[in-house]
Amino acid sequence: MQKGLNGFQLKIIGVITMVIDHLGQFFTFLGAPLWFHWIGRIAAPIFLFESSEGFVHTRSRKKYMFRLLVGFWIMGGIDWILKTYFSVDNELVINNIFGTIFLGTVFMQAVEHLRNGVSEKSSRTFLKGILWFVVPLLLSALPLFFLAQGELSTVSMGIFRTFTFLIPTLLLTEGGFLFVLLAVLFYLFHGKKALQAASLVVIALIVLFAGGLQHPFTENFQWMMLLSAVPIILYNGEKGRSMRNFFYYFYPAHIALFAIVSFLLQK
Repeated sequence: MQKGLNGFQLKIIGVITMVIDHLGQFFTFLGAPLWFHWIGRIAAPIFLFESSEGFVHTRSRKKYMFRLLVGFWIMGGIDWILKTYFSVDNELVINNIFGTIFLGTVFMQAVEHLRNGVSEKSSRTFLKGILWFVVPLLLSALPLFFLAQGELSTVSMGIFRTFTFLIPTLLLTEGGFLFVLLAVLFYLFHGKKALQAASLVVIALIVLFAGGLQHPFTENFQWMMLLSAVPIILYNGEKGRSMRNFFYYFYPAHIALFAIVSFLLQK
């Protein structure tokens, strides 16, 4: 056994920090401190990093990506139920990291085809890479078309909601474009810890400076995601115990539980 953290231990850190973050999200009214969210910034980069590892090592990338897409649909349905029946003051529940991870794997596949197209001198494979890259960009632009229409009719709103429920897009997914980019960078620099950590720090700094005049500890604290560089650097490349299905079930289950308990306590 090598020194450092295996994949299982890394995911446990991700799960624990995610739970702390969501406790802060749903129980602020009980006095959950702001620093819960600071700790929670560690979670997403760990899951994005693990998604790149999963993409590299999975036996079937199609099945892996389809599981993520199904997770996105299920979590979208749960978010709708929570918003409709368990919302306090019309607060939105929009937690759905599955869409972010799914889009990350789509662009990872695009990179894979582009690389193979160049190395194999195959124009067909290279074209597949371009399509895998361009199609999700075009699909991500479609919601902007609807939003540009101003106030939507009932039919247009129905189409918009159906589309965004079924199709993860860069602008509406959790963490947005930068989180998807980070997942792809983790994949591009697979096995190169220094470059992976540097990618994380650069994305975190972009988030920090993009916040402008927002306070870096009370408003724009997403930059603290750079703290996840420590456990990622300590990753030793070993898988450890498998917990693939645990995350697929635990993620939506704990959000639903927290949201419902929060609703009942405030009712």
